[in-house]
Amino acid sequence: MAIYINGVTIVADAVVEPVSLTDAKNWMRIDYTSDDSLIQGLLNASRVHLEKLTGLSFVNKLIRTNFELTGTYPPVWMVDLPYGPLVCLDELKMKIGIATYNTLTKNEDFEVIGGKVWLYEQGIYSALYQGGFGTLPEDLADDIMALTAWQYENRGKKMNADRQALISQYPNWDGLNYHQYKKVNI
Repeated sequence: MAIYINGVTIVADAVVEPVSLTDAKNWMRIDYTSDDSLIQGLLNASRVHLEKLTGLSFVNKLIRTNFELTGTYPPVWMVDLPYGPLVCLDELKMKIGIATYNTLTKNEDFEVIGGKVWLYEQGIYSALYQGGFGTLPEDLADDIMALTAWQYENRGKKMNADRQALISQYPNWDGLNYHQYKKVNI
């Protein structure tokens, strides 16, 4: 029994970042506005980076994922869709031919239990769903601000000038909180 993720597309990303510009500037003790657009861009880049490291969506977004289920035993696949937590499964289709899909019906063809999609037939599927935290846990917000502050303080430094020293300072250390949220792939 195996689950293969064949593609993930962010159909609609967040409109509002989970950490506000005001909160980030307070965190960094910045009281001027000339770098606001830079800091806003760094907030976005920090969120996206931490989402990739954890496999979670920090904000509500619309996602399309294609996946394949193989094997026959046990006759149930519990699919943890990428970039959850799963908020709402809008559409689930099973491939039946070239560019031909059957739309599946919840509680007839599949179930959603504990934030996972339970399927009872192997095949190729396409899911359109909403994933993300309604409210981002405070420790993850702190990680976004720590990464944003580090990027802000180290902007303009040439990576090849003192690469090892700069990389050793990069906030990927055990002190950040995102480690406890990482999805485990077995």
